[in-house]
This record gives sequence, C-alpha cells and structure tokens, in this order.
Amino acid sequence: MRRTMTDWCALLVGVAAFAAGGTSRAQEVTQPASEWHGYCQTYLKAIGGDKSAPDLDVTYCLGVTRGLVNGLNVGSQVGALSFGSLLAIRYQIDPDDVFKLFQTQKASQMLGICTPAAVQTVDYVRAVLGYIERNRDALQRPIGEVFVDGLQEAWPCG
Repeated sequence: MRRTMTDWCALLVGVAAFAAGGTSRAQEVTQPASEWHGYCQTYLKAIGGDKSAPDLDVTYCLGVTRGLVNGLNVGSQVGALSFGSLLAIRYQIDPDDVFKLFQTQKASQMLGICTPAAVQTVDYVRAVLGYIERNRDALQRPIGEVFVDGLQEAWPCG
C-alpha cells in the first residue's frame, strides 16, 4: 500500500499523542484552536503561492488536520460498534441485526457531518477556519471540539 505524505504526518501526530500519555501531558497535546488557526492560515498562504510560508507550519497544519479527520472517522466507527453492542446486550436484540443496521450508516453521518465526496484536506481547513472567523471565542477551546463544530456547520446532514 502506498502512503502519502499526509498519511505519514497524521500517523506521526497520532503516535506523538499516544506517547505523550498522562493527564498533565494531555493538556499539552490538546492545544487550543488558536495554535492550529495560526499554522493553518500559513498553510492557506502556501496553497496560494506564498513561497515564504515555513514548511513546519504547513506540515503541522496538515498533520493535525488529517489526524483529526482520521480520528473522527475511526472514533465514530468504534463508538457505533460500542453503542451497538450495548443495545444488543441491554435490550436482548439480535446482535447481527443491530450491526447490519449500523453498517448501513456512514460513520460521518452519525457525527452530523456529511462531507461532499470529493472533499480534500484544504476544504476541511477552510471550513474550520471560516467557523473560527465567525466564532472568535472558539480560539480558546480545544481544536478537536472546534473542528467538529466547524465541520457540522459547513456540512450538516439532512
């Protein structure tokens, strides 16, 4: 399987978050949206042709963004699986029926985020930056929370 640079960056962010461990370190890993915001503004400048945009800023934006997107996808699937197991046990429902039902749902739909088929990393960045511009208080909140809110606003389901 051929991996892209974005995949490797997302993997690196995930490994770094896992390796950090501990409650006190978790605060360091869960940075405020203001940090992501600054780096991703630089990323958009680079996309626009600004050759002076620092590579590390661009890489940070891409790594965190892809890590969040991948985390949302995997997390929603694991959450659905756990919830399906709970339903099957608690209400004595046939587990196969429950899991068949969950398989008909897209993971992102369970989160209330229905992205277009051709969405790219830059689209996620623009959506969340736009959300932050309209909700400046979001800069002080954890980027994971702000990311979900921004994507739900940009691509709501239904």
